[in-house]
Amino acid sequence: MTADATASRPRIVLDCDPGLDDAIAILTAAHFGELVGITSVNGNVGIEHTTHNALVTAQIAGLDVPVHRGAARPLIAPTMDAARIHGATGLGDVALPELRRSVASEDAVAFLCDTARSVDDLHLVAVGPLTNVALALRHDPDLPRHLAGLTIMGGGAHAGNVTPVAEFNVWADPEAAAIVFSEAAPLTMVGLDVTHKVLLGGDEAARMRAAGTPAAVFAAGLLEFAYARCREFGLEAAPVHDATAIIAVTHPHLFRRSRHPVAVELHGEHTRGMTVTDVRPPAAFDDSSPPAHDVVWDADAATVIDLIVEAVVNC
Repeated sequence: MTADATASRPRIVLDCDPGLDDAIAILTAAHFGELVGITSVNGNVGIEHTTHNALVTAQIAGLDVPVHRGAARPLIAPTMDAARIHGATGLGDVALPELRRSVASEDAVAFLCDTARSVDDLHLVAVGPLTNVALALRHDPDLPRHLAGLTIMGGGAHAGNVTPVAEFNVWADPEAAAIVFSEAAPLTMVGLDVTHKVLLGGDEAARMRAAGTPAAVFAAGLLEFAYARCREFGLEAAPVHDATAIIAVTHPHLFRRSRHPVAVELHGEHTRGMTVTDVRPPAAFDDSSPPAHDVVWDADAATVIDLIVEAVVNC
């Protein structure tokens, strides 16, 4: 995993639920990719907040990117959130300017389907619950073949963060995740196995704040809030999950991955929302195995961290 390989500038639609790390992911995608659009989804906080947060992040960074409002609740599961981590409105305690932008549409699913068919070489990067993506697959089952790639931040082969085995984005709407993992193979799963190795803290926040731009100061405040909240849980730094998924698309040479069948558990009393990843040798797979996906395991973490800071500073 070398840092000097030439990185492309892929076209990206970002499906997200901002959220501290989602906001940093927006800045990262805008710097290293061609950000075609943003779709919001209920997740870290409610849809009113996630949509507002996507709009205000784009406004602060001066991004001319349309935001489309998406699903307000999971397909079946009760609505949950992660406000205890991200703050009541999703962006911690950062002071925000008055919002001067509005959504481009109230139909994120239509935007996803139409854009996949009209924009060549489009990467869909989903870093929140997979409700919008599942609904898009229901609307257009051929969606995956119109994409250059589908990358999700979610899941994990070995551990969870909201339960011992379930990661938040999958756990928040496991029925949607089950549809996506079943019908959109092969996707790339950037899960906790790798995102818990990409940790940012006070030094990175200071580098952002020193840049002095509105976007960098904004991101520094988000990271400082996340860093402080993580320290309350005994962690020495904050994983920036969603921006890591962006770098996995824009700089894939920095990551190690392999292909494995993955199924989403829906019924277990203690395992609902688990991404059950079959790491046995391929000879163990048969026609009854779940679809196989690219599971990301490791990264050149120091370089990924530097790239995220670079994106924020220069966005």
